[in-house]
Amino acid sequence: MLNQEFYDNALKTLQQLSPEIQEYQFPHLRLFTDGDEFYQKLWQMIDESKTYCWILTYAMDKSLAANITLYKLINAQQRGVNVVLFVDDLQGHYNNKLTKLFQSYGGVFLNLNPLSAFKIYGQEFFRRHHEKMAVADHKAIFGTSNIESHYGGVKWGKQTFHDINTYTEGRHLSYNLQKHFMYLASLYKIQLNPHKPTPNEDLLYTFNAFPPYYEFFKTHPPFNRQIQTQIIESIKNAKDNIKIVQAYYYSVRIFEKHLREAMDRGVKVEIITADKRDQPVYRYAFNRILFQGVIHRNLKVYEFPEQLLHMKGYVFDNNQLFYGSFNNDRWSWKLNHEFNILTEDENEIKMFMDIYNETKLRTRQIDYKKTGTPLRWIKMKFWEWFIYQSEILMSKNQGYHPNKYKYNNLLNTWDDGIGNYF
Repeated sequence: MLNQEFYDNALKTLQQLSPEIQEYQFPHLRLFTDGDEFYQKLWQMIDESKTYCWILTYAMDKSLAANITLYKLINAQQRGVNVVLFVDDLQGHYNNKLTKLFQSYGGVFLNLNPLSAFKIYGQEFFRRHHEKMAVADHKAIFGTSNIESHYGGVKWGKQTFHDINTYTEGRHLSYNLQKHFMYLASLYKIQLNPHKPTPNEDLLYTFNAFPPYYEFFKTHPPFNRQIQTQIIESIKNAKDNIKIVQAYYYSVRIFEKHLREAMDRGVKVEIITADKRDQPVYRYAFNRILFQGVIHRNLKVYEFPEQLLHMKGYVFDNNQLFYGSFNNDRWSWKLNHEFNILTEDENEIKMFMDIYNETKLRTRQIDYKKTGTPLRWIKMKFWEWFIYQSEILMSKNQGYHPNKYKYNNLLNTWDDGIGNYF
């Protein structure tokens, strides 16, 4: 990992080549939880875009905020901006009239992994595009919010979720998010027209001279498990403490194995999770059952009882932050397309930890003696059976559609050092 000394030396060298370096060298960065700010930043990016504006979301509905987003994308396309919108088909409940109007003006719209392509439920049916990001020129947003009313605040939504998002005005992050869009588009044999960096930008990308310095990780099991590999490596390298915020937690053997080993060697682990969850498979499960595989003297688990917690992130030894769309459940670990960012930037880690600690103040430690009604236990057992059956289907490579991309080609186009963790 490059350090601050490298950045300082690179800045002095590169500034001799061009005065434009200063603009790229110190990007604006902000982490926030407010749902209304998410929409305000997103709409500002769309309205101010001049070259391109690309958005990827797991969910999109017909709410006022979602429709405003579509209208703004249409306006951007009309003024000559290269506009792209990718939405996962499972949660794509958008306004069809507006998406068709968007396409009629030349906008690129794609339902990712369409459900209609599968006659048999199998591995491909369950493999969803769970990433959330937007990039426009040198600005970018990524994090945990989707484009639905549930993710807005008082003005533009229902305040259902407690999310975390990053807004940045720096070309390094936007450039690499753009690369992720092109990667996804290539899976569906779609050609996107990327922004071409200037010679100065090319030079900066070569030297990675952008504080904060990021490493970018994606997952596309079974051929790509970058995120899973990084989580395991960071746990193995942790020396003092690990702090995790994950709304959707479910037992993953390899993760819990390494977490227990870390605690055995004295690493203190703290996890903030949700008390209430929106997904039926988790709704009736008690946290004392979900976390029974990692109960340890060095573990503290807190639950957030207010909004539906939707944050996802890991902090290792207070100096390494790994966050994005990745849930700590079996779907993210085994199937989903996800996108996370790793940074050691002190300023960004401090912003994340301020949000983490503010969230923790609103939690309570889980009650290991908590019991429920017989009806709740029946529902919980049903969803346990459902998960078991889903995993049987997930293990089968059924439902493959011949017109979709071919996974065999991925080994030749994206070599990520695959690990056999399951």
